[in-house]
Amino acid sequence: MTEESSVPERRPQGAGPRRSLRGDLRALTPAERGLWRHPLMWLGTLVVTAVPLLYSTVYLSSVWDPYGHLGDLPVGVVNLDRGTTREGRPVNVGAQTLAGLREDPPVRLVSYRTEAQAQAAVRAGQVYFALTFPADFSRRAVGGRSGEHGLLHLYTAEGTSSFASRVGRSVAERLAGDINARLGTSRWEVVQTRLGELDRGLADLKAATGRLRDGAASLDAGATRLAEGAQTLAEGTARLGGGAQALATGARDLSGGVTRLTGGNAELGAALRKVEAAAPGEAQLAPLRAGAGGLVAGSARLADGVTALGAGAARLGTGARDLAAGAGRVNAGAGQLAARSPRLADGLGQLRQGAAGLAGGATDLADGAARVNAGAGQLAARTPALARGARDLAAGAERLAAGARAVAPGTPLAQGARDLQTGAATLAEGADQAARGAGDLAEGAGTLAAATSSLREGAATLAARTGEAATGAQGLAEGSRALAAGTARLRAGAQDLGTGAQTLAARADEAGRGARQLRQGARDLQAGVGLLADGNVRLKSALGQLTARLPTQADLDGLEGGAATLARGSGDLAGGAARVEGGARDLAGGARDLQAGTARLRAGLGELHAKVPPGVVPLVGDPEGLAQSVRVQEVGTAAVPNNGTAFAPYFMALALWVGVTLTTFVFPYTTLPESGRGTGRLARVLRKAAVPALVVTAQALLVVLGVHLLGVEYGHLGGVLLTTVASSLTFLAVVLALVTLLGSAGRLLALILLIVQLAASGGTYPVELSGPLFQALHRVMPITDTVRALRATLFGSYDGVYAPALGHLALTGLVAAALSLLGRRWLFVPDGQVRPALLSEGQR
Repeated sequence: MTEESSVPERRPQGAGPRRSLRGDLRALTPAERGLWRHPLMWLGTLVVTAVPLLYSTVYLSSVWDPYGHLGDLPVGVVNLDRGTTREGRPVNVGAQTLAGLREDPPVRLVSYRTEAQAQAAVRAGQVYFALTFPADFSRRAVGGRSGEHGLLHLYTAEGTSSFASRVGRSVAERLAGDINARLGTSRWEVVQTRLGELDRGLADLKAATGRLRDGAASLDAGATRLAEGAQTLAEGTARLGGGAQALATGARDLSGGVTRLTGGNAELGAALRKVEAAAPGEAQLAPLRAGAGGLVAGSARLADGVTALGAGAARLGTGARDLAAGAGRVNAGAGQLAARSPRLADGLGQLRQGAAGLAGGATDLADGAARVNAGAGQLAARTPALARGARDLAAGAERLAAGARAVAPGTPLAQGARDLQTGAATLAEGADQAARGAGDLAEGAGTLAAATSSLREGAATLAARTGEAATGAQGLAEGSRALAAGTARLRAGAQDLGTGAQTLAARADEAGRGARQLRQGARDLQAGVGLLADGNVRLKSALGQLTARLPTQADLDGLEGGAATLARGSGDLAGGAARVEGGARDLAGGARDLQAGTARLRAGLGELHAKVPPGVVPLVGDPEGLAQSVRVQEVGTAAVPNNGTAFAPYFMALALWVGVTLTTFVFPYTTLPESGRGTGRLARVLRKAAVPALVVTAQALLVVLGVHLLGVEYGHLGGVLLTTVASSLTFLAVVLALVTLLGSAGRLLALILLIVQLAASGGTYPVELSGPLFQALHRVMPITDTVRALRATLFGSYDGVYAPALGHLALTGLVAAALSLLGRRWLFVPDGQVRPALLSEGQR
């Protein structure tokens, strides 16, 4: 055998024109017929033809009717129920339920002694689920309380078998429904018995309420008469109570007035005596008269002193201004000296004379500054005493004003005291400012004295060192500059002294005005004090006469005692009348309440007698009807008899795809003889697909026959045959296109498509329950159309319409056939060496 080639074919050199389709088919036929000389080809074809039948029938038979063999499913049961009593009779719901199960078991029951053993058997896989009736099952179930149910324990293992777990839940729910129905029936019997007893009790109750109604009528008549008498009694006692209350009110008012009169009289006498004792006499007022005279004299002296202080301050200001002018002239001379110091060598003689004159002037200036300093010190020492005296005067004036306001508010005395207080305050403020100005003056005078002393010492030094001027000219220049700076400070101090003197003069003027006001206020105060003393003497005499004429305490005590006795007696009388009136009202109210109550009792008993039924209306229905009042009436379409029939379309479609895929392991779809190099692609595809088409058609027919033999009845046999054959041929076109385009990889892709279509075809569960990817693939997968068409032809789903699905299949087959013509994966071998795929794979 020559080496296989997968490269694009080339026409041999000298080859003639391309032959026709029929000629190409005849050229390819000998190689295809030669395949059947190998026995393995026949065996492989038979096996491949039978595989779809086996695939569909074997699986469908395994899931054909799983619920029909539940009797073989092993299930564990445990009964721990201790039972209970109802209506005096023992009840064991668990034992009764197990007895009913064993009569017609839905599954194969395996008994265990404990719940732990049954659960261990489930975990070990010996049984598929376990049912346990706990010890308190009967007590909780029979009680019928909503917060306490009988609990049937179900133990499952979904990992072992999800289907068995669903069966367990179904069995448990059916048992719970049977138990509830049985308990409901027994409760129905109890209710019927109780209704009979209730019927007899209602008859007795109706007779008793009739007798009570008659008695209530008699009671109502007596209560009416009692209410009328009580009302008459209440009206009389009300009139008595009104008169007694009026008497008591008048007596209390009289007693209160007398008490207030005696108390006020005593308080008035005591107050007048206190005022008389506290009022000062002539002897006590004499110091006040003398103090007022002394205040007038002192204020006059204070005004004179303040005037003198203003004049001195004015003179001090004039001297300070002269001092500042002199210091200015000294400063100018010192400046000129500093400017002319470079010419010291030329005017040394004149400098010695000028230094002597400067020393003399400095001495005079120092003497004057010393006298100014001494005067300023004396002034600063005396101004604090003046300020303290002014403040003491202001404090005394304030106390005098307070006393005047207390003794004679609104009089000229009080007004004069206020004026005196204002003047004293102004004087104190001016004295404080004078003290501060004096301090500033003393500080400036000290600075002036120090500066003149320095000036004098410098002048003396200048006179002594004149001989050394030639060598110390530079030092002289520096000293002259220092002298100019000192005289500048001297002039500034003199200016500050002048400012302080001016401030002192201004404050002295203000203090003078205040002192004059103080003197005038003191005169007014003296006149007011005189008037106050005279009026106070006359007031004290009048108070003595008034207190002598007040009634005695004994007379007042007798009057107050009589009024109190009268008030107590009338109050006791009113209280007794009120209690009698209250009792009568209570009696009348109680009688009315009794009358109303007896009326309501009579009406209520009449209504009760009318509403008590003569008997109990019998219940309709029966326990089963009441327990299942509503049932579902199902009307369906496309019905299937069992689980296997429902899965038949899905597994028939999968079986056909598997059968087509298996043909790639038997037929050499891409192998050609060397003599077929010049053939066309259409002839190659048709020749390669001819026999496999017969094989897959046979697969489809066998699958239809095998599924029917399992018990599936076809609603439309022709549609089923057409769908299966069309599906097989479409699947063959798809697989052939994959193989011719991709070679051996196409066979792998066909298997992958089978896996994808398992989830995307919607054969087991609705495709809407799958993910978005599978929902998108569902619309283009060919198995989807096969499943849809088979459901329509088998069961009549989709109103029996399957033509759109077949049309989609035909379109898919045509597209796949067109793609197969584009394949270039052809393998050429020598003529006579084309073998089945099974043999070719084995030799490779």
